[in-house]
Amino acid sequence: MRRSLITLGVFGLTLVLFWLGLCIRYVAHPRIDPVGHVDAMYVIGPVETRWPEALARGDEGVAPVFLATRSIDPAGRPFFPPNCGEQRAGYEVTCVTPDPYTTRGEAEVLADQVREHGWTHVAVFTSTPHVARTRMLMERCVPAQVSVWDYSVQRSWTGWLGEFVYQSAAWVKAQIIRDC
Repeated sequence: MRRSLITLGVFGLTLVLFWLGLCIRYVAHPRIDPVGHVDAMYVIGPVETRWPEALARGDEGVAPVFLATRSIDPAGRPFFPPNCGEQRAGYEVTCVTPDPYTTRGEAEVLADQVREHGWTHVAVFTSTPHVARTRMLMERCVPAQVSVWDYSVQRSWTGWLGEFVYQSAAWVKAQIIRDC
């Protein structure tokens, strides 16, 4: 019995270490595409956590079209970003509301925009922990070349652990629900 518990413990520890290794590689250090000119840039939600960085990237002149997911409050009323329809230096901010209000919904919105406008290369702007899953969903759904750009935020080890758990669960869900 003791030998079985030790074996089970070693197996469990091995699984946890394997999972942590995958998370460090794909959540903490994902592949980020180089920034360059694209047909459109899409900043996905939650936009309020990345808005200044997204506008700064847009102000660099990387795209003539700037899409942003409109954040909603629990009652379903749009409330962010405030710049919808604003003309900025070389681009206009266009806000969209995905349905469903998920990364998959955002991929579907971008796919529709690509088909409507004939874009061939788009960029998606998100946070570092969200890059790998965003890339998977966008490449699955969007009929164009997709670059994924990130912005980095300082996180504590508990913040990273929370991201590892959340992104892992969301990745599993994306494998089960294979829409697009």
